[in-house]
Amino acid sequence: MTPPRVLVNLLWMVPGQVGGSEESVTSMLRALAAELTQPSDLTQPSDIRQPSDLEVILAVTPELAAAHPDLAELYPLEMIALNARSKVRRVATEQSVLAARARRRGATAVHHAGGIVPLVHPGRVVVTIHDLQPLDMPGNFSAAKRLYMRTMLGRSARSADVVCVPSRFTRSRVVELLGIPAHRIVEVPWSVPLPPASPIHSDLVPNRPYFLWPAITYPHKNHQMLLAAFAELVASGVDAELVLTGGVGPCESQVLSAISQFGIEDRVRRLGRIPAADLDALYRSAIAAVVPSTYEGFGLPVVEAQLRECLVIAADAGSLPEVALPSGLVDPHDVAGGHLP
Repeated sequence: MTPPRVLVNLLWMVPGQVGGSEESVTSMLRALAAELTQPSDLTQPSDIRQPSDLEVILAVTPELAAAHPDLAELYPLEMIALNARSKVRRVATEQSVLAARARRRGATAVHHAGGIVPLVHPGRVVVTIHDLQPLDMPGNFSAAKRLYMRTMLGRSARSADVVCVPSRFTRSRVVELLGIPAHRIVEVPWSVPLPPASPIHSDLVPNRPYFLWPAITYPHKNHQMLLAAFAELVASGVDAELVLTGGVGPCESQVLSAISQFGIEDRVRRLGRIPAADLDALYRSAIAAVVPSTYEGFGLPVVEAQLRECLVIAADAGSLPEVALPSGLVDPHDVAGGHLP
């Protein structure tokens, strides 16, 4: 019997720009590859399909393949020449070229891992909706993207045979905002790789005590509130630093201005996107990882920190209460009541 063949659509994944969904999806694919190489368990009933009875193909851009070269060693790639940073070109490609490639590959199903199912979608469809921030917090997005997401999210969920979400929070939003019955939604937490067994030294670890916030400077990441709280902490006499990692987002200039406004330039390190080994070292030595987001579909930094036995201070918002300890939750809007200890 021919095994099912699944084409995973990763054309939406612009390296360094899509945040935790890039880390989680690529980690999931690596974990799945390990399962696919395991021999079938002959003790299982014949009607239970084994991991080896599945073929997976990744639809990727050249930029994504270059950013994650190990994926090409784990899976066959359907390379589609595309500048995914041009949203118009990406959408047009997903609506035309992707469907043709899926047919050519004989895909039994297509998994759209970025939340949107194209209008043309041959075969069975799985869609992963990481969050519904464009609907819950429309002010964080351009008018064009708000219109596109309002139009496509509900239609995508309704057309999918299976809807995957990473948390109970996102599941509840999909039910409420998109009207999808709960029984059609499968909760699949984001994949988080285990940290290295031995700590790795990094020159990026500060000499004085520090707090860590690894996040792209998007509005919902709430950097300004964190900086205000940290400035109060420094003013009270605490000798500490704040380390900010993660790529450049639309609030980058406001974050840099806030650092200057609060007069804490010598206490804040803005490192940008860094290698995984350096981030691992920063987690292991931090006083705490701070996650002040006002909206999260999962909360990857919380789990990453906890795996390294790093204290977590997280906002009581979105899905964060599902992964953070109750004792570490604070109000993300209250600088005075929720500042760092």
